[in-house]
Amino acid sequence: MRHAYFGRKLSRTKNERRSLLRNLARDLFLKGSLHTTLAKAKAVQPFVEKLITVAKKGTDRKKQEVMQELPYKDVVKKLFLDAETRFASRTSGFTSIVKLGTRMGDNSQTVLLRLVDQDVAISVIPPKETKEQKTLSSKEKNPPEQKIAKEKKEKPDKKTKRATKKV
Repeated sequence: MRHAYFGRKLSRTKNERRSLLRNLARDLFLKGSLHTTLAKAKAVQPFVEKLITVAKKGTDRKKQEVMQELPYKDVVKKLFLDAETRFASRTSGFTSIVKLGTRMGDNSQTVLLRLVDQDVAISVIPPKETKEQKTLSSKEKNPPEQKIAKEKKEKPDKKTKRATKKV
């Protein structure tokens, strides 16, 4: 019996296990879902849930704590943005595990680990173009040099046309 033992070893050393959990968490935050085994999903789920809970507090100190566990700046930045918008209404249960069946090679249970809420898109309205910018953009589309080059192009001879048709 495994009384008072916490976590799963996943047949790895401590450093390998820590690296595996970090990489799985990084991929989950970047992509939104993972296709992995049931054992790995159950091992990474509490790790991810705790990171999201800490990120919801949103202070600089909490950001440092998350960076210690997950040392990827772009992922931590995305996590803190998601924590403010995507997970604001939830207190727990940020991830779900959907069983997909067994893998053909080793008969291990495969699952889809995903973040529960849909990704909230923050819309940014682009500034309106002024009249000067519109005229500049239209000039860039049709510069006078291209018009001259089009007029100077010679038409191919009839012989070359026939040769290309035969081939």
